[in-house]
Amino acid sequence: MRILTALAAALTAVSLSAQTPLIDQGRAAMARGDADAAIELYEKAVAQTPNSAEAHFGLGGAYGTKAQRSGMFAAARLAGKTKEEFEKAVALNPNYVDARFALVEFYTIAPGFMGGSYDKALQQAQEIKKRDPLMGHRAFAFIYSAQKKPELAKKELTDAVAAQPNSGRAHAYLAQHLANAEKNYKAAFEELETAIKVEPSYMSAWYALGRTAGVAGTNLARGEEALKKYLGYTPKENEPPLAGAHYWLGAIYEKQGRKADAKQSYQTALKLNPSLKQASEALKRVS
Repeated sequence: MRILTALAAALTAVSLSAQTPLIDQGRAAMARGDADAAIELYEKAVAQTPNSAEAHFGLGGAYGTKAQRSGMFAAARLAGKTKEEFEKAVALNPNYVDARFALVEFYTIAPGFMGGSYDKALQQAQEIKKRDPLMGHRAFAFIYSAQKKPELAKKELTDAVAAQPNSGRAHAYLAQHLANAEKNYKAAFEELETAIKVEPSYMSAWYALGRTAGVAGTNLARGEEALKKYLGYTPKENEPPLAGAHYWLGAIYEKQGRKADAKQSYQTALKLNPSLKQASEALKRVS
């Protein structure tokens, strides 16, 4: 019996060691905007370890990205596969908050005939809040924003900050709402600076500060500083890719009239992610 148990453990270890590189390669493919390659890699990972929630989650994300770039009929087919993979990930690991949040996004954004449902999105948000209150607030805020209920969305995020004032994530999530929904860039910058102060290691706040500077066209020197700091970092899963950081740094340079620097940043962004359409359009402006 011990021999059989040891053999089973060894086979599991071999399977997982084979799967992990595939997942890592899938993530790398997504970072460079190659959804087709990511799908192929994640499908192999799922085939090797069908009980891996991580593999199903990655495959769902790859299907979703391809769906956004496809025509209506292909998008409808891929949307169904996206939802199925996210649901499998949650079924395999009910505490997988990222997969549940992906379902919130899917149910909120997808039209009804593709499986979208505000009721299902709200159910997932409630399940997230049980496991991760901060992400739960963010999930409800996402849904309320889509429902054109900005005050409810803002309340969720301000409640999150009140509950966790020393969380960089909480301040950054509120900042994103202030910038995107209200165009209140001054308040957004204040929240991001607070995020950095209370949690300097939360690198997504540095990225968000740079992005906000690029969008607003203000606080450009600080935005440049923040993005350069982020570019010295290796992003983890679900953190902004370096291609985006190079793009926003280029946007800051462009607004400063530094066309040569902007061109170089846009070119670097495209080298990292050739499918980054906004970078290719920006490059034409400064070339």
